[in-house]
Amino acid sequence: MTGDGPRERILAAAVRCAARNGVQRFSLEDVANEADLSRATFYRQFPGGRDQLVQEAATWEVARFWAKVAEGVEAEATLEDRLTVGIVTGAELIRQSPIMANLGEDEVAELATALRPSEPLVHEVIRSYLRNLLAREDRAGRLRPGTDVAEASDYLTRMVLSVLSAPVGRDLTDEAAVRELVRTQFVGGIVTG
Repeated sequence: MTGDGPRERILAAAVRCAARNGVQRFSLEDVANEADLSRATFYRQFPGGRDQLVQEAATWEVARFWAKVAEGVEAEATLEDRLTVGIVTGAELIRQSPIMANLGEDEVAELATALRPSEPLVHEVIRSYLRNLLAREDRAGRLRPGTDVAEASDYLTRMVLSVLSAPVGRDLTDEAAVRELVRTQFVGGIVTG
């Protein structure tokens, strides 16, 4: 996901410029300077110019976000543990990223708009990941009888995305509080006690 080739350097530079100045105020020259590359190199990597860069930088940053969340939950044993640690990790990453924390703000609205075409793919990746976790829980005998794994994965996907995008006064970095939320609102009807 992250390398030091010109394309990755440009994407990382675009994210830094957007975080620092907002998407509307950075120029291609700003990004090329931030990446320490020439404009010619920039255009070889992004022949579609600014529009292509904004769309790919937004997608790249979201992919990095979910990769870090996945890495953070890798060692967790149960669905409840993975959801809890994933939400806490996601909340901490969002808090650290001016872009992720402010996707609804005017300064980064262009990035949010650029992400819309990839939203179904992101949702499906999360849903598939959760389907696999639920199937593993089912094999271990931890799912309630009659639980539909596909429906449960869709429900959990919506819940995770909803709580991360709009925590509504919850401190999602408080692991005990998040665990209680996950236990009572996310998996209460899915897993056995």
